[in-house]
Amino acid sequence: MAETGCTLNDRELEDRLRAVLGEMARRDLSQIGLDDDLVRVLGLDSLAALRLLAAVEKRLKVRFPDDRLAEFRTLRQLRDFIRLYGQEDTPCASA
Repeated sequence: MAETGCTLNDRELEDRLRAVLGEMARRDLSQIGLDDDLVRVLGLDSLAALRLLAAVEKRLKVRFPDDRLAEFRTLRQLRDFIRLYGQEDTPCASA
C-alpha cells in the first residue's frame, strides 16, 4: 500500500528532523535548540554533515540544492527549507 503525503506542522517536522538527525548522529537531540549550530554541537566534519543532510533528504523526501548545502546548519534552517520546498511527498508515518 502506498503512503499518501501530508503536510506536517512545525512541531511535527522538528520532531522528524530530530529523530532522523539523532539516529544518524547516535545522539539524543531532544534538547537541541532550533538555532543551535548542528555542525558545532555535534562536532561534525564536512563529510559527516553531508551524510546527515543526505539522510534527511532520503527520509523526508526533500532535495537540498548542492550550491547551498553549507547553509543548512540549524534545525530552523532545515525546517524552513522543507516547509517551503519539500513536503508534498512527506509520509505521515513517523521517521
